[in-house]
Amino acid sequence: MSPKASTQRFSFRYFLATIGTSNLAMGLHKVLYPWLVVGVLMESPSRLGLAQMAVLLPNLLFLLPGGIASDRRHRGTWLSLLYLVYLLPLGLILASVLTGELTFTLLLLFGVAFGTISAFVQPARESLLGYAAPEIMHQTVAKVMVTQFIAQGIGFWIAGQLDIVSLPQLLLFQMLIFVISAVLIRRSHPVPLGGVKPVVEKKTLKHSWKELGEGLQIFRDDKGLLHLLMIVFATGFLAFGVYLVGMPLIARELYDGGAGLYATLQIVFSLGIVSANFGVMKRSKMFNRPGRLMVISFLLRGSLVGIIATVPSMWILFPVVYIWGFFSGLSMTLGRTILHNQVSHEVRSRAASVYQLCLFGGAPLGAWVCGVTVESIGLSSTFMVIAAASFSVAVLTALFSPLWHVRGDITEA
Repeated sequence: MSPKASTQRFSFRYFLATIGTSNLAMGLHKVLYPWLVVGVLMESPSRLGLAQMAVLLPNLLFLLPGGIASDRRHRGTWLSLLYLVYLLPLGLILASVLTGELTFTLLLLFGVAFGTISAFVQPARESLLGYAAPEIMHQTVAKVMVTQFIAQGIGFWIAGQLDIVSLPQLLLFQMLIFVISAVLIRRSHPVPLGGVKPVVEKKTLKHSWKELGEGLQIFRDDKGLLHLLMIVFATGFLAFGVYLVGMPLIARELYDGGAGLYATLQIVFSLGIVSANFGVMKRSKMFNRPGRLMVISFLLRGSLVGIIATVPSMWILFPVVYIWGFFSGLSMTLGRTILHNQVSHEVRSRAASVYQLCLFGGAPLGAWVCGVTVESIGLSSTFMVIAAASFSVAVLTALFSPLWHVRGDITEA
């Protein structure tokens, strides 16, 4: 860790609390938003893909600028403001529901606004992990992942009560949680002693492009990190795409279920993620070959999607979704740990924004392609195609990519 990083005041306890509250709100969003599309407005799979793309597409435009903006600002203050800005799109949806004027176009506008805010939140929040000690970074990331997905699971369960609790009440609760998150993140990363905020230097557009180039150069110079981005993009396009569009369609079309079944599938998936990260937390050292484990988990996730394509019974579906979540959680932790241990603190927000860009850059395209493909050849056939594509990517990566040989050695930041 750099000397600059070590002098910053940072409370990991409040940071974890923020991760919990903000992801409780995100859990509500991840169930309510797609279900408003397919369960309330009864839109087609392609329109669901379009709606999910609206949330994720702003990442392509704003993740990299978001990383630069975060590196220039006091992160606790900046994130607190961003969490409060979430109230604007949520207030718009709340007003439309109360007046009975909810439309698909309005949901698209909401998705774009919500996704734009998230594009600025992600690199700033991710960069705060850089204040943790490098030698236990894998445990720190695992603790964050466990907290994140337990909180999301609670959010999924609350959203699954849509038949009991009204939509306006859920939206008001979600807004309250974002307000609490804004308070907690300021306590996590308070303004330096004396009340003096870091001076933000005014920089030209040319200098901003230079800063962006510095973030990209990290991956250009390190082939292992470059191929990490490639597998992350494939994860966004294939795995994340089918998760965003396929999961609600599994509930509605394959099993004739409602919001409760969809929320239950999300909870089971999250339990798998949490279980994987509990295992990582117990390890005193990082895995020797984290890149190799990422590739293997990518292969296994594709195989599980193929099993779901056969429309198994519920007794098989839930364990398969759990294992799918387990390998997803393992892959998420491995990728973020590799990144944080290889990148210096001064450019960590920019590096994190490039990493997130590859994940969420592939996801909107994958969501749209998945939705269109489902309409063309059906849900089960689409899952089979995705399973085959995942297998091909994993095999090629294992044979030709340096990611297969990346070691878990610590690089001091």
